[in-house]
Amino acid sequence: MPANHPDHWELLQGTANWYQLWHPPQWAVSERSGATTLQLPGDGFLALHCSLDAKNGGTPPDLMQVVRLFPRARRIVRLNRERLEFLHEAMEGEADLKTAPRWWMRPFVRSDWRKWSIWAFHRGDLLIVATLVHGREFDQEVASLVRMALGTLEIAETPADPPDVFAKRVLDLARRKFPLIPSARTDDFQIRIGESAVNLFNMYRTYIRSPERFEEILLPALTTVVQVQEWGERQTEPPLDAVRERIMPMLYPESVWKSRFPNFIGTPWIAGLVILYVIDESQAYWYIREGLLDSWRISADDIHGIAMDNLQQYFEKQPMEMAVAGSEMDGPTMLMPGRADSYNSSRLLSETFVTRLREVVGGNFAVGLPGRDFFVVVSLKSQRMVDHVRRKVREDYAQMDHPLTDRMLLVSADGVSELPIEGADDGPFHDE
Repeated sequence: MPANHPDHWELLQGTANWYQLWHPPQWAVSERSGATTLQLPGDGFLALHCSLDAKNGGTPPDLMQVVRLFPRARRIVRLNRERLEFLHEAMEGEADLKTAPRWWMRPFVRSDWRKWSIWAFHRGDLLIVATLVHGREFDQEVASLVRMALGTLEIAETPADPPDVFAKRVLDLARRKFPLIPSARTDDFQIRIGESAVNLFNMYRTYIRSPERFEEILLPALTTVVQVQEWGERQTEPPLDAVRERIMPMLYPESVWKSRFPNFIGTPWIAGLVILYVIDESQAYWYIREGLLDSWRISADDIHGIAMDNLQQYFEKQPMEMAVAGSEMDGPTMLMPGRADSYNSSRLLSETFVTRLREVVGGNFAVGLPGRDFFVVVSLKSQRMVDHVRRKVREDYAQMDHPLTDRMLLVSADGVSELPIEGADDGPFHDE
């Protein structure tokens, strides 16, 4: 079993959820040359290379092949006392990271010898090589923290397909189940089925959490796409009166809207979010396009007003059951929806709803919106609790089927704004 980790550590999830580990929040994460790199204090780093080797049954490589990638290496030792789950082999030594390009220039170039450690992990077809290169000054505390982080490593028992393979499988499924409708791969992680472009992003996020449920996850979504194509003009361009009561607001990441769906009607909000507008159907919803406004002869502001009125009606007809955490002394300190709903996060757009939440919490509060179906409210009475929720929101955002934002919001009597990472003297942690 993976080792426990400090509560304040952050979760790192590898490509396609092939692995995950926990690390100190100060370690900046980046992608570099096909590896996930964590920048350590000083100028050291930890690089994680992960690969799927189904052809060879995940046969681990000889670590000496990795060591030979250093310009020069010395004092190489195989480690036999490491006790880490899934560990196949480990080595340590020193490497010169600044070797002269020609042998005759070496006397004129100062060497940069660093201590390093390399671990090879193996589970099924998955291979993970972790390379720790220390800063110019060896730091034993950093070395211990890296080993502690590697002790939290979890490797997927059933690895999900990488995005390119996943897209090919989706296309094959569409062609097999709907052979009379032409299907093809397109750019930007999409496939085209008939006249419809199908974005695979959210489907993939769902799939990588349960790769064994591939067809169970994908087939209903593809079936809906095919059914929509059978709609006539009455369904795709309905008169306003036929759908007025079913127009609803839907929060969405603004960057995705601008890059992929600019023809959808939208109103920028806060924290990198935008309000889009949908027609609610019995088992699905579809977004309102700019062209419909022309046929309806109304403006985007009119659509917004209709949607907000309907949201209020929705809230009154379907009051939300909330899970509440707190104490008799402090009152409610954390609230979250009791069940998933496509409009859960959209309820934060309702002034009536947020006012009611402020009454329950007893003042201003922070809220996280990691996904469409879920939000979490936390009282501002405890900075520690807010920081904890902020970390959890970041983790959930990376896993949600319909991700919204990893930022936190502040709800006060003045409205909704983005919550600063650290409260200033006159900031949000001085509740009225």
